[in-house]
Amino acid sequence: MRRGRILILFALIIIMGVLAAYLVIGRGGPEVEGTPTEEGVVIVPSDMVMVVVAAQDIARGSEIPRDAIVLQQMPADMVVETWIAGTDEETLFSQVQERRARIDIARGIPVTTAMITEKAGELLGAGSDAAIAIPPGYTAIAIPMTRLSGVAYALRDGDTVDVLITMLMVDLNLDFQTMLPDHNLILVDSDGNILTGSGCSRVSRTEMGLECTNDEPPPVGGVVSDEDTGVQLYAIPSEAQRPRLFTQRLVEAATVLHVGTFPLEDIEEGIVAIPTTEEGVGAPPPQQGETEVVVPTTPDIVTLIVTPQDALALNWAMKVGADIVLTLRSPGDTLSTDTVTVNLQYLIDNYNITVPAKLPYGIEPSTDKPIVPILPNDIVVPVQQ
Repeated sequence: MRRGRILILFALIIIMGVLAAYLVIGRGGPEVEGTPTEEGVVIVPSDMVMVVVAAQDIARGSEIPRDAIVLQQMPADMVVETWIAGTDEETLFSQVQERRARIDIARGIPVTTAMITEKAGELLGAGSDAAIAIPPGYTAIAIPMTRLSGVAYALRDGDTVDVLITMLMVDLNLDFQTMLPDHNLILVDSDGNILTGSGCSRVSRTEMGLECTNDEPPPVGGVVSDEDTGVQLYAIPSEAQRPRLFTQRLVEAATVLHVGTFPLEDIEEGIVAIPTTEEGVGAPPPQQGETEVVVPTTPDIVTLIVTPQDALALNWAMKVGADIVLTLRSPGDTLSTDTVTVNLQYLIDNYNITVPAKLPYGIEPSTDKPIVPILPNDIVVPVQQ
């Protein structure tokens, strides 16, 4: 009797083990591959879909062959909308094979609809990293920069700067659009009588009386009265019109996108290799054991993020040859201030500048231009041949 109970208990254990194995293998575990039928069609479980995955590295612009992609089963709730996925094997392969890759696709990456194209004309790159940093509604423009105009090369990507411009202004003839004063000519009537006055730089006495014998046409001038004697004189300018200098802030709170020229490592074509210097020409090669000194090149250009209207103003200023200077602002400075155009009159009125009096003495040698300090780093040393 006891032996019978043991046999029954042993039989129950075997039955429960077989049932558990069936549940784990047949129903409980995920299937990596679908069950193939006699015709070779893969049957995918209802809660799984097949995803197109790159089986090898696919270069941008290359045509995708069938063996470059594989299908992998994934739970349907884990598939991203842009992935190429489904349950029909041939449909999935037909959506990718013989298409062209718009970007480089690494091995093991699921293929999305944005990665492939049917038209070669759509094989444009994803764009530059610099464009991503430009906010909507703004644009980037490059302007020249020197050590003096670029805050002594203190600028870095992400800085905030103001842009100042300095220009010269002259008076123009409204109709001719030429610089004043105009050149005057003498008008005569049909009998040769002079209808307008003229200035004489040389007077000769002839049988007819005093005559103007100017070697050249009379200069531009006008009749003035001497303050002391009241005698009328014909005054002429001693030099051409002096342009009037002014400076003003053109752009406020522009963002520095990049200082210097952007790197070109990502451009695959169009780079022309510079030939190496022939032996004996230029600097000698470093000797064995010596370290070659690499001199960094200083930036001569800076790219700013500005509004489209400010970009037009900067472009105009560059085209007319205006002097452009950048000033560095504090990080996070959002204070907007109004500025007044600065010229000679502004300096005299606002900075307590006194007009120098005429003195009976002066310095020697005479100075007619301000002496600009020479910065040692700006001196170009000629290369010894």
